[in-house]
Amino acid sequence: MADLRPNSVELQVLEATPKLVRDLLAWVATTATETPVDGGWSAKDALAHLVDVDDVISERIRRIVYEDRPFIHSIDPPARLQERGLREQSMSGLLETFAARRLVHLDVIRSLTLDQLARVGEHDEAGEITAANLVWQWAYHDLMHVEQIAKIMQAALLPGMGNTRRFYFAD
Repeated sequence: MADLRPNSVELQVLEATPKLVRDLLAWVATTATETPVDGGWSAKDALAHLVDVDDVISERIRRIVYEDRPFIHSIDPPARLQERGLREQSMSGLLETFAARRLVHLDVIRSLTLDQLARVGEHDEAGEITAANLVWQWAYHDLMHVEQIAKIMQAALLPGMGNTRRFYFAD
């Protein structure tokens, strides 16, 4: 089983992500963060999704730890953002919520024993998963959306690059 001590890589990623996202978005104008770019998602949408998924994954882990082989359903991320009103929240509010919830969720994760992390659930698409699998997937998911936010921010810089775009894109 993967190592889940407090200094393990996945917990370091989970701990670092709220500050990393805050730092990435700190310098950007509101129009750049709210303009859909990546598959219709804006940087704000990606942040709102991170806020939402924190609760989703934490709840999945809790269910696996405390229920006997629970069945875990997939989610529809865009629909959840709409249903929960996350798109209407301010960027600063989302960043604060993300940081605060993440601290609480990390405390819970760090309190789990190796036996609890080894417990199993059944996901409707992935099949058998453990609580530990979800912790690792959570960190991977964070980095995937950090990359997405960075790419969205890169898109905001393209118009001013002129001919220097040739350093990055073939004509």
